[in-house]
Amino acid sequence: MNKAPTWFAVARRPKWIGALFIAMGVAVICALLAQWQGSRSIEAPVRAADQSVTSWHKAPVLSSVVKPGRTPRESAVGTQVQTQATLDASHVWVVANRIQRDGTAGFWVVGTYVDSDGNRIIATLGFTRQKGHALAVAKSIQSSMQPMVLLPLHGRLSPAEAPERIVTGAPLASLSAGQLANLLPADAGQRVYPLFLLVTDQAAAGLEKITVTSLTNAQINWLSAFYAVEWSAFCGISFFMWWRLVRDEQQRELAEISADDQGKLD
Repeated sequence: MNKAPTWFAVARRPKWIGALFIAMGVAVICALLAQWQGSRSIEAPVRAADQSVTSWHKAPVLSSVVKPGRTPRESAVGTQVQTQATLDASHVWVVANRIQRDGTAGFWVVGTYVDSDGNRIIATLGFTRQKGHALAVAKSIQSSMQPMVLLPLHGRLSPAEAPERIVTGAPLASLSAGQLANLLPADAGQRVYPLFLLVTDQAAAGLEKITVTSLTNAQINWLSAFYAVEWSAFCGISFFMWWRLVRDEQQRELAEISADDQGKLD
């Protein structure tokens, strides 16, 4: 009677030792891909001081960094830019849930500027702690006579936030350039810049200057996180497949031995 091979006996054969090294190589590649995707799953906040220039006059022109109606490059976020534009007093909003660098909570007053080409720029006008005061300043700007001349405007390009539901008469819960673009006249169309301009060196009358530590919050990129988990699973699958192939060969040899033994008995 032939001796039945054990799983370990089959696994120690040169063919399957070689297959084990292949499985290990696949697992290493999957682990590296999982690490790469994992490193991309957490999007670190962009610090307000990550990029600086000694003078606003040396900052690039807004239109050279981003284009109206087009998806901006990731590197554009945080860039200091300058342009010339006129404040459109008819489109001013108050945005809640704003935090100053010292931790003070309050509101931003945000307005829309129009450059010489008719493109729209959403930019901050200042900060205040009180909602009532923010709404009053916004109303005052809307009813004021703004000079129809191009004035210097400079700040940092900041990303839009996820839009929240708009409640009539209440401050906006988030600052989304796309959402505000929908509140502009229909002829604005694709003329709105995709990033808003965070102005920190000046403020409208009655408001404080805005101070921030970072331009964005740390966020989870769920797609990258999913891929990281997926590649990690492939690491285990590569070893499982090797174990299963060894087991299948063992079972096949056991079946052959059993058949031979049965034939001898017959």
